[in-house]
Amino acid sequence: MSEVLAELPAGAALSKKPDNPDLATTKHRRPLPNPCWEGNVQSSGPRYLSIGYWITGLPAGSTAEYFERIPAIWQNKGWATETNDVSDVAKAKIPDGFGLQLQDAGKGDGSLSLTGFSPCLPESTIDAMEDDPFTIPHP
Repeated sequence: MSEVLAELPAGAALSKKPDNPDLATTKHRRPLPNPCWEGNVQSSGPRYLSIGYWITGLPAGSTAEYFERIPAIWQNKGWATETNDVSDVAKAKIPDGFGLQLQDAGKGDGSLSLTGFSPCLPESTIDAMEDDPFTIPHP
């Protein structure tokens, strides 16, 4: 996430609170554990973590520009990308097993969210994790 943020204009940041007051502030401060299996049968085991932020500080009306620019940043880094012409979601797979998802909030005002995903981790390591920062400033 920090590598992407470094490629954005000065003043851009990742925040739990969006620039648009009509969008919700993200309440989750810790990474959310998600099961690494299909269905609801297993109740314990490895989990992948997800953490989401709003990209703040982008110019108003720049949603389309940055929705194209950010996947291009991923491609320049050699990360596998997936976009869909009909979707408001773009994804990147990083060689170390992590991933990113960019989503357009559909407000036309530059409201984009960035979610990071980990590879599967042993469930026992998840409880020891600390809260993520509320805001990650531009480096």
